[in-house]
Amino acid sequence: MEKSLHEIRVFENFEEVTSSKGHVVVRTKVVEKSLNYYGFAHGGYLFTLCDQISGLVALSTGVDAVTLQSNINYLKAGKLGETLTIEGKCVHDGRATKVVDVTVLNQKEQVIVKASFTMFVTGERKDN
Repeated sequence: MEKSLHEIRVFENFEEVTSSKGHVVVRTKVVEKSLNYYGFAHGGYLFTLCDQISGLVALSTGVDAVTLQSNINYLKAGKLGETLTIEGKCVHDGRATKVVDVTVLNQKEQVIVKASFTMFVTGERKDN
């Protein structure tokens, strides 16, 4: 059986809940384009959410940064229509690296993903 690749959507309905130095929380809804072939939130979709939040957390500390290393654990399936809350916290605020822990919860406050990102600092944030 031949399957074709399909586009995965991540940021169609993104809402910032809170943002402070070293802490960012956003909310989004799992949409049809966020699903894998089995009808659950695609792992790449969930990873991308976590990666983007890690970048926002680094920005909130006043620096530009890129992902150096990451680790992710998928604990529960995300389902179509679920509202996901993605929370990132800076647990190491170094000069050269930031370590960000990310948790993704569904609307029942069940943890579906736990991740950790090491962000490499590329420079101080310059506001445009």
